Amino acid sequence: MNMSRKTAMHLFAAIATILWALGYVMTRIAVRHFTVEAVSFLRYLIAALSLILYGVIRKVRLPKLKDLPLFFLGGAIGFSVYVYAINAGSKTLPASVVSFLVSASPILTALLALVFLREKIGMVGWISVICAFSGVGIITFFSEGLPFASGVIWISFATILISLYNVYQRKLLIRYSPLEITTYCIIAGALLLSIFAPQSFPQLATAALPEIIAIVILGVLSGSAAYLCWATALSKASKTNKVTNYMFVTPILTTFLGFILIGETPHASAYAGGALVLAGVVMINWRDP
Repeated sequence: MNMSRKTAMHLFAAIATILWALGYVMTRIAVRHFTVEAVSFLRYLIAALSLILYGVIRKVRLPKLKDLPLFFLGGAIGFSVYVYAINAGSKTLPASVVSFLVSASPILTALLALVFLREKIGMVGWISVICAFSGVGIITFFSEGLPFASGVIWISFATILISLYNVYQRKLLIRYSPLEITTYCIIAGALLLSIFAPQSFPQLATAALPEIIAIVILGVLSGSAAYLCWATALSKASKTNKVTNYMFVTPILTTFLGFILIGETPHASAYAGGALVLAGVVMINWRDP
């Protein structure tokens, strides 16, 4: 039985959200051994190779030469520069705090979509966004010992980039499929990051098994699979913010996974803020039929 577009949108967005939450925790494990540059390159090298293999099986069409600059721009915004900023911030910030900050991107995405895509948000939409953002604020700014230093600056920069990419790929969806966009933007991102290849492979050779597993998960699951699901969800959404508001759930999942996998204990404010986050997500995603 075929799923409706709305059901498929929610399913793919939810899968991407879970995989990204896992990715924040895996990044914390990876940067214990690898440099920021090595994690960035190896993650998207693996993601690119897995998507090339999948693309060959699916017989994905090649991009037009005139569109290559568009994919390289998408690769820079959504992958190479973005992941470098995420990894740099993850060196000093807990996985949960990183995800709290990035989860603010739906607000920026909604504003960018309003300007560039002329998507209306509506009163209920704005209330839900404010509600969810308030939850993120409580979790972030009332956490004990939050280091407002270079890590916060890096992650704030990454938040701006992923917001731009969410809007940018909606434009690409007019001419290319979600698989094509994800594949060629990630390949472009990996090529841009290849300047770090000489220092990355020696680190891979000396890495312990947990760090190697973390890199593979980042590439295959939190990289290629997550972004493919995200692009698919966007292609089935009537409005960009219907998908991007799922990012508000990421801090909740990341906090849980961080505690289970690496023992990062969430602050009490995570529970109060998390309730607001979930309320906002419910409002924005189920207000329309």
